[in-house]
Amino acid sequence: MYEIVKSSRQQKKFAHTWEYFCEKYGWHNDPYAKNGVRYNLLSSNNRKRVIGTVEFIPYDPNNPHSTVEGRMRFSEFEGVKLHQQRVWEIDKLCLHQDYQRRGYFENFMPVFYDHVQSHKPKYYIGLMEKRFFRMLRISFRLGIEQKGAEFVGPSTTLIPVLFDVEKMMENEEMVRRLFKAQFTEHEDRMSIFKKLVLTKVRRIFSH
Repeated sequence: MYEIVKSSRQQKKFAHTWEYFCEKYGWHNDPYAKNGVRYNLLSSNNRKRVIGTVEFIPYDPNNPHSTVEGRMRFSEFEGVKLHQQRVWEIDKLCLHQDYQRRGYFENFMPVFYDHVQSHKPKYYIGLMEKRFFRMLRISFRLGIEQKGAEFVGPSTTLIPVLFDVEKMMENEEMVRRLFKAQFTEHEDRMSIFKKLVLTKVRRIFSH
């Protein structure tokens, strides 16, 4: 379960969750992008409880607030140069400590699916905390690449990541496995729609 951050109340919950981790690990809190798309990951038991966050930002190598370009020159990669208008930065990805190592990372899958369907990115790029990189690599496999050396800090290690979204989406079996809930929901809606259409057709021809 998730919500797209649109209201000041939702933004306040996002900031409270994310900034806790910034303070805990000594991370720099980059400005909230005006053109960014932010998601709150919600508890399945309590929709008022935010258990994680992620922000997607349209990539601009000249953006002074870019979370990636200052450390890793993604703009020098050929694919990124060719498809810059379809590249998004992944930023502010975190999962509340009470939900870590308990299988909740998969709850981010609907968030990624929603953003992919809405914005059709070709690549995601980012500097990702090592644990999250490993989990994404397990989930998306060959779609995720480490680009360059790790950045080792006092409290965490960041991995420069290039995520080839189109490459991943071409693998229908993997997409269906990762986004099973979304496909099931879609198929259920289509099944209901078909039943309604058939019912109307039968009524027309029964008169």
